[in-house]
Amino acid sequence: MGLLIPYRIAASGIQGQGVFTLAAVERGSVLWSVVPELDRAVPLEGLAERQRQDLLHYGYANPRRPGWVIICGDGARFWNFPPPGEPANAVLSPRTVHGEHLVIAARRIESGEELLIEPASDADYARKLLHLLVPQHR
Repeated sequence: MGLLIPYRIAASGIQGQGVFTLAAVERGSVLWSVVPELDRAVPLEGLAERQRQDLLHYGYANPRRPGWVIICGDGARFWNFPPPGEPANAVLSPRTVHGEHLVIAARRIESGEELLIEPASDADYARKLLHLLVPQHR
């Protein structure tokens, strides 16, 4: 199942596309769980730089599995981080499934709200947040 709540993908005010819930979600509810038949782990070693960057853009690097990226097979690949200094509404649970943490609601999330995951969920978050930290020149 991957994402375990009703959702839609839409334009995000943070970056590109985002995941938005279609129903209110209570604090502590499981939002996402890895599904081996849907989500896949890909080694980064030996990839061309462009391939590596594409995989890192849409996947996440589990801090406990250096050198690998997890590619979500559903809308979870569009999950964004909150802007620096703002809290995430989705966090990692201590519980794991197939070596990956469950993602749970950090607080009640209202219907229509964008799901924003804590940066610590991705070992590659610093690079992904650069667009929020460095002013863009036009």
